[in-house]
Amino acid sequence: MGIVVSSNDKIYGTLNGARSTASYTNNNDVDIVSYRDDMGSNVMIDVASIQNSIEYGAKNFMGVPYVWGATGPSKFDCSGFTRWVYRDVGIELPRVARQQATVGEYVPYENLQKGDMVFFDTHAKYTGAVTHVGIYLDNGNFIHASSTGKGVVIYNFDDTRDGFYKERFLQGRRVLQQTTHVAYLKSNRG
Repeated sequence: MGIVVSSNDKIYGTLNGARSTASYTNNNDVDIVSYRDDMGSNVMIDVASIQNSIEYGAKNFMGVPYVWGATGPSKFDCSGFTRWVYRDVGIELPRVARQQATVGEYVPYENLQKGDMVFFDTHAKYTGAVTHVGIYLDNGNFIHASSTGKGVVIYNFDDTRDGFYKERFLQGRRVLQQTTHVAYLKSNRG
């Protein structure tokens, strides 16, 4: 279930068919989301924890081969990889990179944060069209399913292929919205 905190700091919804209430507090620019269902269980989760889960989940696929059109987990294309990783933390994304580039909030290169999606034009001749996606980690590093025969790898914007990815960067997209108090919860209950 995706939770968007309303103006009264409460929202009602369902998770696994149970009625629920979510609320938040904002502490040092990190939103803490509190989730309580009808069974009385309470879960606290913060945006940094979700960002770390995205990074950890993505890194678990290091070396998995690239295959065009593959959606995982034994092989991926770029958007299949991002979709799988985000789905593991409860965030549903469209299937292809150009559609994923319409989700969330636009983020320029200089404002990228861990967990942001990064989009590129990797055509031989630059066209400005989204053709590739990865996940920003930190310090200029991003992880992606590379079609150059390397599979899931971590690259740095400044160190790769003579600046290819930095030159071909189109935009970042943030699906974890700290400013609008959005968090996504994934149920671990059966």
